[in-house]
Amino acid sequence: RRGEEDNKNEKEKNKVNKKETMKEIKPVVKQVAEQQHSQASEIEKSKTVLFQLQVQNKRYDAILKRLHCQLNKLHSNKRQWHWNIQQLEKKAAELRKCLGVVELQSSI
Repeated sequence: RRGEEDNKNEKEKNKVNKKETMKEIKPVVKQVAEQQHSQASEIEKSKTVLFQLQVQNKRYDAILKRLHCQLNKLHSNKRQWHWNIQQLEKKAAELRKCLGVVELQSSI
């Protein structure tokens, strides 16, 4: 009889301990769940920002590529202008030379 009462008392203590433990655990579980939700939300925001940055990076790469093409075209044009100027200077020298010969002939 005494053993049964002890067993019964032990079971009651276990029930009380379990209830108290559950009361202590519930707020912690709730807090952890809220933190997980908050972290998941932050991860989604970070993913969105990362995607936007990648899109911007692609845009800037395209702009940079166009600028490089424009710069290369400008260098090409500059070389062409220098060549044209040299050709015109040669032609002008030839014409001056011809003009000098003509002036000499007309003065004779």
